[in-house]
Amino acid sequence: MMPDADYTLLYPPIIQFGWGRRVALASILDRLSGSAPSHVLFVATNTAATNGQLAELERLCPGDHDRLVGIPHDPALDVVASIRDQARQCGANVVVAVGGGSAIDAAKAAAVLTHADGTVDDYFHGRHSIDGPGLPVVALPTTAGTGAEITKNSVLTDTEANVKKSLRSPHMVPFAAIVDPELTVTMPPALTAESGMDALTQAIEAFISLNAHAASSALAAKATRLLLDSLPAAWRDGGDRLARTAVAEGSLLSAMAFSQSGLGAVHGLAHPLGLALNLAHGRTCAILLPHILRWNAPTCDEQLQELATLTGRPSASALTREVEVLCEQLEIPTDFSQHGLHESHEEAILRNCRSGSMKANPRPLTDDDVRALLKTLAGATAANA
Repeated sequence: MMPDADYTLLYPPIIQFGWGRRVALASILDRLSGSAPSHVLFVATNTAATNGQLAELERLCPGDHDRLVGIPHDPALDVVASIRDQARQCGANVVVAVGGGSAIDAAKAAAVLTHADGTVDDYFHGRHSIDGPGLPVVALPTTAGTGAEITKNSVLTDTEANVKKSLRSPHMVPFAAIVDPELTVTMPPALTAESGMDALTQAIEAFISLNAHAASSALAAKATRLLLDSLPAAWRDGGDRLARTAVAEGSLLSAMAFSQSGLGAVHGLAHPLGLALNLAHGRTCAILLPHILRWNAPTCDEQLQELATLTGRPSASALTREVEVLCEQLEIPTDFSQHGLHESHEEAILRNCRSGSMKANPRPLTDDDVRALLKTLAGATAANA
């Protein structure tokens, strides 16, 4: 008799969560270096370098270190190549990534390719495959949204081919994720909102994914409740310790869920839409989420009702409405009209949206369905769902 469930969980060997837990970096680096001297390459955002976070973490480093600062959002392939080149030149044996999802994704990709032959482009476009581990990565997120600190993929952009997609390998899972909510208190309200909505999207999509299972669903439900209950408070007051901690934990749990179950149409559409409009990923997901929830409702009402119950909401429709109200509260627009979405973007979005996320969405979208949705998202008369 076949079992009712069949799944494998893949996470970093070490996940540390809690206020002030960044001090664990020293012991983790000691564990990685063993008896050999360590040489750490810190990869960080400009923000982490200017607000003192990077300097504090460098002081915790027991050996020699170098730094590469200024990772942009939607990192391009040449950014990854630059990190890989510096890791090789300085003889790094550990990479510490400090920042949001873009910095962590770029660092993970560079680390796994440090000792690999070929160009970053070769691996991104599938001409070469990642067949072994690279340098170990320790990830410290300074935003609460992407979950890149525990996943096996890196979202990268080929600016020449105008393609944004994920490079994936089990060897890209970091050795350690240190999720310290105190590192997120410097986030401005807009970034708190957008990264938090990315996490909420991940949690909800993981729960209703066609590939969901008992473990991913339990994590996704807890993440959804934490984010719905605490994101407004973290947005209003960035120094609210309880709210920041809850949102950071919700983000972590959402990543632990979706990294096992996959996502859905929000993420399938968000990558090509964000690339076409040069829009941050979290904002793109936030705008899309209510539209895709309404689209999916006829197919997965039972799952949404279960999620509503688990999160203390009275019904699936109440849950969906709460997401809409939350977007309004966080000053998220209802469509992409102010961001310039136009009919001319349709074909590129259609061509690049057929990812694994779209395949895991509970209600399929044909090309005509996507075109109708894009017209709605551009501010045209609402299409029938």
